[in-house]
Amino acid sequence: MRRSLPWIQLLLALVLFIGLSSLPMSPRRSPLAPIASLYATIQWARADAAFDEGRLAVGLARAERALELNPTATEGWSWLASVLVHRFGAPEFEASTAARRAWTEAGLAVLARGEPTAAEPEELAFHAGLVMAFVASLPDEVLEWPGGAESAWTAAAEHFERAKALGHPRADDTAQAAWREVHRPAPKPGDPLPAPPFQPHGAPAVPEAADTADAADRALPTPSDED
Repeated sequence: MRRSLPWIQLLLALVLFIGLSSLPMSPRRSPLAPIASLYATIQWARADAAFDEGRLAVGLARAERALELNPTATEGWSWLASVLVHRFGAPEFEASTAARRAWTEAGLAVLARGEPTAAEPEELAFHAGLVMAFVASLPDEVLEWPGGAESAWTAAAEHFERAKALGHPRADDTAQAAWREVHRPAPKPGDPLPAPPFQPHGAPAVPEAADTADAADRALPTPSDED
């Protein structure tokens, strides 16, 4: 059953999210950090429960509280971004392509905001590349991105390049694959459309490093796909 948030509810939730996200977060670790980390984990569970209940604003506020308590937790930033992009930005949740794009942009903003404080900023940069590779693989009727697939693949490649500079072990291969997609010739009229690198899916669980590496293989074509 398709669920579509009224525009006013969407706007209010995003305004609240943007307001909370502007609050400063300190990367310093205090002696109470273990307690804060435990409480942050509780907040993540409460945020997920609120999302399941359809209380979007409450869930976002709890997620922001969790990030404030433990801003170094890479998986927290990644989880929230995945929820925004793949759960609330999914066609099953949002009927409007403009609203789905807004959720995707909000997820990318979360990843960018987490890079300065997260323990593994290269994972967040890599995740941003995967999000844009995902966007580039979608047809316009699902999510129309400004500039089309070429613009999305370019953004993916740039995110992967940043992840490479930060030390991600898989970013070099994925950046090269994304650049190949940028420069791939457009199909001629009548040519069959190539299969997308991967299909839309729901919000994943909190990604681990190994899961992120596996996702790169699904998101981008291998060198044998170049010809």
